[in-house]
Amino acid sequence: MSETPLVLVDGSSYLYRAFHALPPLTTSTGKPTGAVKGVLNMLLSLRKQYPDSPFAVVFDAKGKTFRDELFAEYKSHRPPMPETCAARSSRCTPASVRSASRCCASTASRPTT
Repeated sequence: MSETPLVLVDGSSYLYRAFHALPPLTTSTGKPTGAVKGVLNMLLSLRKQYPDSPFAVVFDAKGKTFRDELFAEYKSHRPPMPETCAARSSRCTPASVRSASRCCASTASRPTT
């Protein structure tokens, strides 16, 4: 059995957390980037903590899932995700996550000054 853990990340939770924790950062053209930057920074931090581990980042599907049918109270206490936050989730693509992973993998072995 491998000593290297598989790291599973709740991408939707990371996005929601970053959306509420960071200021409304934008590009020069006004596109919001703060939440995506926060998600990628959190993933980079995890990659540094677990440099040899495989990662999987999973985002919630839009709409109801089988959990809603199994448990009527599923997420009933949560307010819906703000539309401005939901719009950012499309920017957290597999390509951006892979890119962050490669970036971190290439910098993790560099000494910090």
